Amino acid sequence: MKKSFLLILLLPLIILSGCGDRLDLSQFPVTSSGGIINVNDTSYVLQEPYWTGFNFPQDIIVGNDQIVYVCDTKNNGVVQLDFAGDKLSTKFFSSNIFPKKISQDYNFDLLVLGDSVTALDTITVLYRLKLVEGGGLVANARTISLITSLYPTPNSSKLRKYTGISVYPDNTYLLTRIGPSDPIGIDHGNTILKVHGIEYVTHTEKFTGFQTSGNSFYSIENVSGISIAKNSSTDFIITRNTLDTSSLNKVIYFVYNDVNGSFDPKFNSPLQDIASTKFGTPYSVTQDANFNIYVADAFRNHLFKFSPSGKLLVESFGTPGAGVHQLNSPMGVAHYNKILYIADAGNNRIVRYKLSTDLN
Repeated sequence: MKKSFLLILLLPLIILSGCGDRLDLSQFPVTSSGGIINVNDTSYVLQEPYWTGFNFPQDIIVGNDQIVYVCDTKNNGVVQLDFAGDKLSTKFFSSNIFPKKISQDYNFDLLVLGDSVTALDTITVLYRLKLVEGGGLVANARTISLITSLYPTPNSSKLRKYTGISVYPDNTYLLTRIGPSDPIGIDHGNTILKVHGIEYVTHTEKFTGFQTSGNSFYSIENVSGISIAKNSSTDFIITRNTLDTSSLNKVIYFVYNDVNGSFDPKFNSPLQDIASTKFGTPYSVTQDANFNIYVADAFRNHLFKFSPSGKLLVESFGTPGAGVHQLNSPMGVAHYNKILYIADAGNNRIVRYKLSTDLN
């Protein structure tokens, strides 16, 4: 039987029927046109129990060491867990440091972005946590302060913040920065920096060829997250938070052009779902082993899934709330071994799902 289509504005009003621990995706996945998709028998299976005890967790990764790490933002810490959800160790920062983004390099060091709140300003500090030196426990890891968002023009960098961190296979790493430009317009606040250095920063490169404002396919205005593309030493995906919830091109996949020496958008047609989807405030992006793309959207309370070709998939889901299959400001997403991990910040929990098609 053909199912009717509802406007996206009606999605928050959908009441889930009793479905136990299986989520019927046909009830609410969002298409680029704002409708509901019939996904037949495909469903997500909740992996129980919830992981709780957090206070507004903003990011989650499964590290190269196959350990889970969570930015427990309002508890001022980074939590280390095994796959059963047992907490192994916690690294606490001072009470004015709020960790919000995390990545891991190929030496197993953690790279953590923390907002440092003072009476005068809020800046972002990039910390390196030396896990191996600490015997693998994050609580024992030596902490190095690598770089702050005041770099490199401290006299004009107020209101600048780092918003994303991701690591290349050679252990260089990308930082996304937002904020105002300097007075003479040389150093744009909205930029992407490639950073070199382990114990300290030895060199930085500012990527060029992007638009620092607007909503074009090359825009890096208000970037909220970044992820190095899977199995790539050059390409990356960004998420953008503009002031409105109707702008397009909020998730952009950049591919390095060897001929021109530039980064070009992989998806550059409004006919492609990933370009035409009207995200709210996407905060995090990741890929799975099959190169599918996952986006956590805090405003839509939604998890979007796209195919490697940029097609919106029926495994997208989410409505607002604190129920069994609902989300409240999801801000982090990770995928490992067929398990989807979501940092459900507003509900102070980590939720995990597996597609019913992956159960066997």
